[in-house]
Amino acid sequence: MATKKNTSKKAPAKKSAKGSKGKLDKLQVADGKSEMDQIKDLEDLLGVKQTNPFRTTNKAILEERMGEMTLTDLQTMAIQVGILPSGNKLTLKNKIVRAFKSHAGAGAGYNIGFQKPLVDPSSDAAAEILRISSEGL
Repeated sequence: MATKKNTSKKAPAKKSAKGSKGKLDKLQVADGKSEMDQIKDLEDLLGVKQTNPFRTTNKAILEERMGEMTLTDLQTMAIQVGILPSGNKLTLKNKIVRAFKSHAGAGAGYNIGFQKPLVDPSSDAAAEILRISSEGL
């Protein structure tokens, strides 16, 4: 029998660090806040919890909250939203998500106008809302 010949491949030459300097200039500084944290902060400032039975306008936040709930908590939430609280945990979650998508101002993509502003325009909270919205999400 013929013996197997051992061959080794040479590693490709490494690029110098000078070429990557242009990439470092393009990096943005992270402030440690995720997009979800910014959305939660903005909703707290705008008072979404008082105007929306789901207490959020973001589907991901709703699903995160429902993931932490027990069946009894989900049934209580369904009653508050106006859904018949029947079925197991999975079907109840699906009912709540469907209601969230169809609810005006929550998941449907439009908001109902308010008679008075939620936040006094001259307050610190209004300045914070403007700062967060100018940064973008």
